[in-house]
Amino acid sequence: MPKVSAKFGFWPKKESISMDAVQIETLDDASSNVESILCSEWMHKDWFYAPTAASYNTVSGVTTQLPYSLRVFQLPFTHRITHTTDDNKQHLDFLVWCLGFFEGIRLTTSEAGYLDATPVKTGKLTDFILTNGTQLSDAVELAERYWMDNMVDLRQGKRMIGVIHCLFLAQNPKHLSFERFTYLYMALDACFKLASKRFEPTKRLSHASRIEWTCQQFDIPVPAWARPVDQRSEVSVARNDTIHEALFFEEPLGFATYGGNNDTGYSSYVLLQMEALICRLVIALLGRPDAAYVRSEVKTRQIHGLSLK
Repeated sequence: MPKVSAKFGFWPKKESISMDAVQIETLDDASSNVESILCSEWMHKDWFYAPTAASYNTVSGVTTQLPYSLRVFQLPFTHRITHTTDDNKQHLDFLVWCLGFFEGIRLTTSEAGYLDATPVKTGKLTDFILTNGTQLSDAVELAERYWMDNMVDLRQGKRMIGVIHCLFLAQNPKHLSFERFTYLYMALDACFKLASKRFEPTKRLSHASRIEWTCQQFDIPVPAWARPVDQRSEVSVARNDTIHEALFFEEPLGFATYGGNNDTGYSSYVLLQMEALICRLVIALLGRPDAAYVRSEVKTRQIHGLSLK
């Protein structure tokens, strides 16, 4: 019988999951590895930042610290995942990505699977917690069903990973407003692609209509910034200016916040709402559009309960 196993992390919890063919266990040295990371000089406000880069001279044997940080870095593995009926490593990677989504933390099976910065506390990257008796095993089971249902088109699994990754990347505390927006817009456009493979729009949809159409497939209230007016929506205009004109709210990239530097109203909260909408669309696309959380309010900073029961 086929079988595949991989170590993954960084997950600062002692957790074991046994669900049919999927087994997750905590590694013996997890506690010491977690402690070493949480006490690291590269930690700040629950985020671990990429260490300083270094250059090694093979002739002199001298290592020189460079005046910039690494982009890609690694953290120690803390857990192991095993699938007892499949030998496809991509299957494990998908489950780990989804597990990280449900835990609100970046998890990876890669040796160096982190880019620039990553939170090392659960719940930092999503706006929900599992409630009503829902266990992590229920979340893993949902991800497993999605994988099995989409085996004929494995790119659907890759697209889902892309959505989660962009959602996570957008929340790097060091990102500028246009960078957050670009990552979040890409995630929403990927959600549209995922949904269009299932529901097939009757006509080609412009960027102004895509988010609205995607929400409508799952009866999700459409945020004001995604509603098209005269074939334009707030975010589609921002996306067009950013991508095609190198301007973000009439300023060069990096010199304006979302809504413009003089805006103090509703627009300043759009990026948070985009993050919240992506979380709801991921749950719906994974197969639970009936979850009450999917239709919950996005215009709030509160943490919502997610029940998969």
